[in-house]
Amino acid sequence: MPALCTATVALSASPPSFSPRSQAALPPVTSPRQASDGVHCTVGEPPIPVWVPRDASRDSHLGALIPFDDALPQRLAAVLRLWHALQGPVQPDVELTAQRRRRLVLALRAHDGHRGGHSYRDIAIGLFGAACVPRGAAWKTHDLRARTMRLVADAIALRDGGYRALLRLGPRLKLAR
Repeated sequence: MPALCTATVALSASPPSFSPRSQAALPPVTSPRQASDGVHCTVGEPPIPVWVPRDASRDSHLGALIPFDDALPQRLAAVLRLWHALQGPVQPDVELTAQRRRRLVLALRAHDGHRGGHSYRDIAIGLFGAACVPRGAAWKTHDLRARTMRLVADAIALRDGGYRALLRLGPRLKLAR
């Protein structure tokens, strides 16, 4: 859904009186999917998600539709990525770092253990190995205990709707304040 995914560029027909200096045509699209609200596809490599509402055609003069909401900087950055893709090669979006991906994987694994009724200590052993997890009273104050509990809490927050924040990840525009 384009309203949730700020990396998706919404295109719309430009007003008839609008005369762009140069018409940048969309390059060939991949994975076009006709839906009730228009065409959803990707453009360029790496792929940039694009949505063309059903009241606009790819043949008309297209412009970006950017709502003034809390995600405006991310939406502007996504439009800039599309514009750069129309001009030439585009840099990949690196918002979801390798470290963040590893943490999400650990959180999902911790959630699986928690749902399975395992203790935090058992979950920590499954995630970090038995050699890293202390026994007895040392476990109560160990960093891995707190880390495991945070991973479970983060996974529960993702499950309960926080995953939508992942959809809002996308290109970020650095704005001067």
